Amino acid sequence: MILQDLTITSFRGITNASLAALSPVSVIFGANNTGKSSILEAAALLLRPVDPSQWVQVARQRDVDMTHADGLWSLFPSRTPLQLEDGPKQTDIIQISGIVGGVQRNLSARGLASMTWDSEESEDLSLMVTTRCTEADHKPTEHRMEFRSRRDSQAQWGSEPHLYRSFTVTPATHRSTRNLVDHLSRAVDEGLKGLAVELLQLFDSEIQGLDVSASRGRDGVRVTHAKRGVVDLASFGDGMRRSAALALALVRAHGGLLLIDEIEAGIHPSILPDVLKRLIQAAREADVQILATTHSLEAIDALIAATNVEPDSLSAFYVERGSSGSSVRGYDRGRLVELREAGLDLR
Repeated sequence: MILQDLTITSFRGITNASLAALSPVSVIFGANNTGKSSILEAAALLLRPVDPSQWVQVARQRDVDMTHADGLWSLFPSRTPLQLEDGPKQTDIIQISGIVGGVQRNLSARGLASMTWDSEESEDLSLMVTTRCTEADHKPTEHRMEFRSRRDSQAQWGSEPHLYRSFTVTPATHRSTRNLVDHLSRAVDEGLKGLAVELLQLFDSEIQGLDVSASRGRDGVRVTHAKRGVVDLASFGDGMRRSAALALALVRAHGGLLLIDEIEAGIHPSILPDVLKRLIQAAREADVQILATTHSLEAIDALIAATNVEPDSLSAFYVERGSSGSSVRGYDRGRLVELREAGLDLR
């Protein structure tokens, strides 16, 4: 298990939130706008603090049309949008820490937005993100990443902290053919696409295979079906596409952390227990830790049932946001079972 504890001092709208004693499977629940998704994003950055692509991915998960600079600006704890009429703007500081791979890791980051690039005025907005990362007794290292609104990022750093595998599944991931093709291509390259087929068979036992197709420059995911033949994954319902997205992301997170926002999204409650049971079993086999959010009582109950073989493998965290900051209450599986048996609505 990679991530044992996570503390978010300041990130987006979260202040002073702490998740202690994370488990192989941890679920976060609470009302809307309490910061559940932000906790997943903070965990992703802590695992890969100097990976520019990770910063961009986190920044664009909520709005793929947003420019790099604007998306990154929104990660910092500021209440104002990015405006540069009066010159360059400095962000407030992101502070995230936790025990990663058995070692205490601290991340702080600050951004500087400007309309200059290489000391020259430009029409292209850029954001310089400077991170400071410390691990245990090691000397702190500073890293610099520069992002343009319409260009690729550039990065400069010295000694690099270890980067752990971390992949995120959002409620919209399964609706992106490009994302599914990318995940499936990697799974095929590693010879690990069997899990996706197994999960799809929970929805339809006559599914026989899953492949990438490139026809006339248009990539797609094809399903081999006993009766329908070879058809596009898009011809099936949301539940099957979501299941494929979860399975393929799990394959890519091998030995790392799988972050799932709204774990129940797109999956009917009647099949959810079977899907989560197989997903957790596969995560155990692939040495993947799962950190997920949910709004669903059915999902909480399904997670409780799916971890009955290893009771210590599940923990839950209830998140609230008040005037003085964020509040997190943690529950082990035993306490979670007691609350549900008492009929408590844990959402």
